[in-house]
Amino acid sequence: MSSGKQTLTGISLTDDQAEIFAKFKSELKIPATGIPQDSGIRDDTTLFRFISGKKWDIKVAKAQYEAMVKWRAKFEVETIEEWGKKNQKKVDLIESMYPSRVYSYDKYGRPVVVQRMGLIPATKFRERVDIADWKKYHILVFERLAQLCRDQTKKLKKPVYNVAVIVDSEGLSFNHRAFFQFFKSNSETDKQNYPEFLHTVTVINAPWVLPTLYKLVKGFIDPATREKIRFFTDGYEERLLSLMDEKEIPTRYGGKNEKKLPYPDFLEKADEKKANVPARRSWSIKGECKEGSGKFIWSFISEGGYDINFNVYWTPTGGEKKTVQKSEKITKNEGEYEAKTHGTLELEFDNTFSYLTSKDISYAFEYQPFGGSPKEVMPTVQIDASKKDD
Repeated sequence: MSSGKQTLTGISLTDDQAEIFAKFKSELKIPATGIPQDSGIRDDTTLFRFISGKKWDIKVAKAQYEAMVKWRAKFEVETIEEWGKKNQKKVDLIESMYPSRVYSYDKYGRPVVVQRMGLIPATKFRERVDIADWKKYHILVFERLAQLCRDQTKKLKKPVYNVAVIVDSEGLSFNHRAFFQFFKSNSETDKQNYPEFLHTVTVINAPWVLPTLYKLVKGFIDPATREKIRFFTDGYEERLLSLMDEKEIPTRYGGKNEKKLPYPDFLEKADEKKANVPARRSWSIKGECKEGSGKFIWSFISEGGYDINFNVYWTPTGGEKKTVQKSEKITKNEGEYEAKTHGTLELEFDNTFSYLTSKDISYAFEYQPFGGSPKEVMPTVQIDASKKDD
């Protein structure tokens, strides 16, 4: 593209980009000028999100935009506030269990949303919230965020068209698999109808189970969004300070903003599985691939930092056992194995080298058929074998 610069309501474009943008508006039969920034989906910044999100491909961006227009008509997005008022009890129910809200603004002026995902009572949420109501609620929230961005654009006299998100994952556990269907619904809606709406996603207080959970859901997430996600177990203060002024960061996260964080009315106890491996013994769990193809995902941590030998074996139906992984004296591990035939995957926790110390293990073990939903692997086989004398 040429190096010349043109300005699109405060967004710098090259000459070639400006030409493509003009053609994009013409293809959509939207006037070249005279459309105010608060005109809903016809303003320049909304159109910019669609064309830039599709790497300036007019044909692809036009198809996505036109599909979005039809989607808005189907879900009556223009009157979503009326739905919210008529269904206030449903909104209140969701918000009593879903701790997420606009908290402050980043250095540019974008809204910052804080989501405390680890506090969601996932099982209760699944039991009490209808997925259709959740979809409507999610649209309501995103339309309010879009309006807030337009308000910021007017106030700051510069284009604000996306948001920053802080995801506090403290308390996240394997129990939160119950929320996956709602997360998947969000991702599908956002990818098609709100492209480039997320500027940054900062995940903090990441627990040991997060890598396993993320592997189960990352397929739902748009690749462009995945590139914007950053994970932190701790040491995230510098990251937040690069995005926000200290006065805007919650005190809980190292800043000076004392405004209360969102908190649910319901809490739910985490349900990671536990196992005790006695000294001079080993313990195993097996998962079966019955469909002929699927993925096993696991993670574990040894409580107290005590090390243990960890081995993974695959046995195809009617075949011989083979070693997938062999690790000596480790304290945690996470991994995955793709099964391409029927068979059984075994995770072995070997504590036979320890003469005196038993090991407490917290673990997660999932099996997901290709094209199907994740399934928790239950401990179908336990091995308790004494160490042989030398």
